[in-house]
Amino acid sequence: MPRNITEIIIHCTATRGNWYADKPVEDVVAELTRWHTEKPPNGNGWADCGYHYVIHSDGMVGCARPVHKSGAHCRGRNRTSIGVSLVGGRGGCKDDEFLDNFTEEQDESLRHLIGDLKQDYPSITKISGHHDYAQKACPCFSVEDWLIG
Repeated sequence: MPRNITEIIIHCTATRGNWYADKPVEDVVAELTRWHTEKPPNGNGWADCGYHYVIHSDGMVGCARPVHKSGAHCRGRNRTSIGVSLVGGRGGCKDDEFLDNFTEEQDESLRHLIGDLKQDYPSITKISGHHDYAQKACPCFSVEDWLIG
């Protein structure tokens, strides 16, 4: 049975913006997947990367967990959402501006990815930030304000 996807939830990796900057997005996805799948105490022990997509600082989009599978990125929202994570955000605050923690290339790629996903999944009616559901700064900008801007 296909998932009823109604939302995209934006995250950040809480790494420095230049983390893995000299590596391709596939290496970023592989490292995040390792963090998520390695057994505790070093990792989360999950079955796969928690995010569906990762956007590197150069704007390249990497596919992590297949969209047809529920993510592991936002407790209580995974079954009906797609998780997208931006590389960066370490030390950021909930009310920062997008460009305080991320690049113009990431901005452009995120906007294109959202547009593509909304076209592929017309049931998507909401774009949120992880901080809308958890006591976190993630993704370190107001998604609502960014969408308007």
